[in-house]
Amino acid sequence: MDRKISPHSALVDVLQQGSISFPVLLFTEYKRLGLNEGQVMLLLHILLFNEKEGITFPTVSQLEERMSVKGDRIVQWLQVLVRKGFLSIEETVDDGGLRSEQYSSAPLLQQLAASYLDRESIQPDDTVEEAYDNLFQLFEREFGRPLSPMECETLTQWLDEDGHPESLIVAALREAVFCGKLSCRYIDRILLEWQRNGIQTPEEAVEYSRKFRQSGILYQSDPTRREGEKAEEFSLYNWVKQGS
Repeated sequence: MDRKISPHSALVDVLQQGSISFPVLLFTEYKRLGLNEGQVMLLLHILLFNEKEGITFPTVSQLEERMSVKGDRIVQWLQVLVRKGFLSIEETVDDGGLRSEQYSSAPLLQQLAASYLDRESIQPDDTVEEAYDNLFQLFEREFGRPLSPMECETLTQWLDEDGHPESLIVAALREAVFCGKLSCRYIDRILLEWQRNGIQTPEEAVEYSRKFRQSGILYQSDPTRREGEKAEEFSLYNWVKQGS
């Protein structure tokens, strides 16, 4: 006795026929690559024809039967995809010498990979953001007050434009604290002086400051020093070791 198959079971059988494999990055990167939703759907249909039906070069008519746009729009999209390097048309020759054409999605995969890597490279680094926050908090703690917008901009400039290492900025802050001259202008002079003399590490900065104090002079352009006034005498202070 034949068993009747319910519509529900038939639908389940259809759904269990499988799925196609497609690059997930196509959904996350297509906007960055300048593709629209219609072009993405066209690419998916081409992948479906190839993977599930063995049709490597579906015709415009075959694609039109499954899409809600006219053939001329499909032709336009195909031209765009080929011209912009998302699809390529390759010629193959079988054992009998019969030539045929097929779509290759390899260029699409290459572009998706490049877009993903480019996006990852410009994502903000959490460790960098944390370092920025720690540096700003350190300055506010030493200054005993919130930094002004101008001071925040100065700190950002030291890091992003001038390229001063964070460790040297901290070293310059400690030098300013020791000298009793807590201002971004004075710290900027310290950093500039160190840069001119090739100072690259806090240890080199300690040695450089040692020579400065032994010579009895302060950093140039000290706004608090009057003309003819002798520089203050400082004992050696190893703030690098102090901060470790």
